[in-house]
Amino acid sequence: MSAPLRHPNTVVLQPPTVTVSPLIRFGRYAALSLGVVYGFFRLRQIREYHADIREWEHEKAVAAAQEAAKQKKWLAKDEMRYLMQVVNLPFDEGVKQFGVADLYKED
Repeated sequence: MSAPLRHPNTVVLQPPTVTVSPLIRFGRYAALSLGVVYGFFRLRQIREYHADIREWEHEKAVAAAQEAAKQKKWLAKDEMRYLMQVVNLPFDEGVKQFGVADLYKED
């Protein structure tokens, strides 16, 4: 396709070019570079802060998992004792028959 048709007397006026002072140009680039440097250091600070938070949350999750494992073991012990009472087995014999000697080992 061809360019749109214009009237032969059409004059396109361009706005005059504006020259920017070298001092203003220097100020703009200085502000830009200072912003980049500040952003770099601030990002490093934020990363360290969030790394500390992630470490703390991990320690908390590990502690919760250990507590849940302990609770699960206690519940299993109680359940085995109840089963031994229902079946009317002495404790030592019940531990041997059910094969739960490792459950009653002290940690």
